[in-house]
Amino acid sequence: MNSMNSPIELITFPEFLLNCACPDFPHIISTIWLCNSDAKCVFLIDGLDQAPHIINQNESNRHINSRATVSTWLSLLYLRKIMKRSKIIYTSRPSSVVKLAPSQQPDLIYKLIGFSEQSIVGVISTYNSEHAQEIVTFINSKGPNLVRFSRNPFILALISLVYKTSSTHIPTETTITEIYQLAIHQLSSAIRSLRGEYGDAGQNQRGEEMVDRFYYENFIENKISFTEDDVLARNLSMEILETFTLINIDSNQFSLGLEPKQKMITPQHQNVMEFHIARYMVTVMDIERFTTVVNEEMFDLYTQDRWNMIRRFIAGLINTGKYDEGKRGIFLNKLVTELKSIVSRTLLEVCERDLSKFQYAVLYQSSLFNDITEMNRELEFIKSSFAEMEELNFNVNLPDEHSLYGLIYLLRHIDPHLDSLVIKLSNDFKLSHFNELAEAIKSLSEKVLVIQISNMPGLHENMNKLREIIRKSEDELTLTYPPRVNIGEIEAIKQNLQSQINQLQSEEPPHILIEHRNCFYLIRHTCYTNMTSSFIMPYLDGVTLNLMQCRRRNIFLEVENIANKYLWSFTISQQEELEILIKCLVKVKQANIILIQLFPTSDVNWNVIRMFCNKIGRTKHKVLLIQLYNMVSSEIDIYYVRKLWPKVQKGLVITYKNEISDEEVDMWVFKLEAIRSLCTECSLIVNFKNFRISCLPPTNQIMIGYDD
Repeated sequence: MNSMNSPIELITFPEFLLNCACPDFPHIISTIWLCNSDAKCVFLIDGLDQAPHIINQNESNRHINSRATVSTWLSLLYLRKIMKRSKIIYTSRPSSVVKLAPSQQPDLIYKLIGFSEQSIVGVISTYNSEHAQEIVTFINSKGPNLVRFSRNPFILALISLVYKTSSTHIPTETTITEIYQLAIHQLSSAIRSLRGEYGDAGQNQRGEEMVDRFYYENFIENKISFTEDDVLARNLSMEILETFTLINIDSNQFSLGLEPKQKMITPQHQNVMEFHIARYMVTVMDIERFTTVVNEEMFDLYTQDRWNMIRRFIAGLINTGKYDEGKRGIFLNKLVTELKSIVSRTLLEVCERDLSKFQYAVLYQSSLFNDITEMNRELEFIKSSFAEMEELNFNVNLPDEHSLYGLIYLLRHIDPHLDSLVIKLSNDFKLSHFNELAEAIKSLSEKVLVIQISNMPGLHENMNKLREIIRKSEDELTLTYPPRVNIGEIEAIKQNLQSQINQLQSEEPPHILIEHRNCFYLIRHTCYTNMTSSFIMPYLDGVTLNLMQCRRRNIFLEVENIANKYLWSFTISQQEELEILIKCLVKVKQANIILIQLFPTSDVNWNVIRMFCNKIGRTKHKVLLIQLYNMVSSEIDIYYVRKLWPKVQKGLVITYKNEISDEEVDMWVFKLEAIRSLCTECSLIVNFKNFRISCLPPTNQIMIGYDD
């Protein structure tokens, strides 16, 4: 993508391949060959996130021999309007992949998992073969942060390059910002030393500020690569640029006539540019502009690929305590406000039920956690901000293992006093990751009322870790397992948990709920009931029944003497859900049901709805409120109203999706007159598209309203 920032030229698609994509390709590319051989071609587009402004989603198709700009050809390739049978491999930060339209989503997604501890020695040998083993020993001695950072190829290269002269300056529990700051400063000092140009502190500071400003101005113009002319145009010399930053100079650039062009200059890594931008903002940018950027741009949900690393570096630089106190307050207040907002509600609530925003919110939440890891000197401020909240509920989505460490850091160092902790793990979570999470939950100083963990990994080899989570759960612990975990594993986990909870009698363990697509277990200890109960029943994947104990959910009991201690709420739309509810009502003879809401979809069989009405009518259940929506009057008529109405304590609301005639209204009124004496305290409201019929206590007079 770097070459996309080159001067605008009108070229054909074959020339685009020669000029920008494949300078080593044969000098003559036949148009006929391209048209016939596109299935043989593989394009690697490196850095999709670095130039999103280049892609024009509305670019119209054109012949490959017509002349257009580089960005036009890239857009057409990206939109699959040319070379349709070719394969395209993108590299990108995750947030840019999220932005792709459904039709442009990749068929396969691969993630970089970083180096293993075993391979780090071999990689370091390419940078510093003499001290490879020493460097590994040093990395391991500095705590888990540096070990984790060293799995990143570029950061590992920085550590290797500065180890000999600056290893004593890398603190235990170091941050990303400290590594970049040290590496850039150390290599700058080395270059100046080689040139014999030490300079005074003032000269060096001016050089740093000039480079920081240069990167920021290019960032505003969406440029991440530049020529020598670009550098000179901003009153900066190549010598200063080479001295105070880490850059690559690529001379493998050709004009259309295959003559060498100006050298293309890029930062050695995009993070290098982002570090300089962050340093410019905390040192040079005026506070009014800083306030505007922080409050209006930097924390925007849709621009995380642009701002998340800059924000992380700003957090790390502010953490040093060397910069403007006013900027510190502005940034910290905004960061904590955003963090409290996005962890205290489910991400679907944050996104206002907009699923297209959900993936952005997951990545945003993860990046905010990473920001906190850079601020070890500001933890007391952050901790006091969370302590001010009367009720603290954490709802966390972890898209990958990297996002886990931010949450672990938050739990260990902020030690929030939580009412609930709801965590959804990613599909690639391993047992080792879960054990690290369990250790972090164990470190909390106070118990959590409700802990819910979904997408759990399979059979636990070390169940002691799970025991620690049980001990930290005051009332409920819900563990949801994905379909890939088989029933045999679930049964083994259940047996192990039952054994664990029996060993914790004196500690009053919580109720433990195990959810799976095919089964549903509840484990309660004998200290609560006359028996330890666990039962199995069909259960759908995901949140099917919203079963609440007061303001908490996901407790369902078969045993009657336990069931009547809970408040239940059901929101149902699918036929299978309704069938499960019917079975539940049959199994449990009495329960406190506060609400049943039914939103049937078009494929629901009306016989099942009629069966539901009959079952409610025959049970001993009393429901506080029943709401039926999207009904059809020919299917659910007064007969079923007569079944339901006596079973409702406060209100029965039925909303039909059709209109009715005046004659049908008269018939409804006539039949309601005959049964209204059955219910003297329950309101009945029947809504049609053009009429509303109501019967309200205390008079139970039937009223008709006309709806325009």
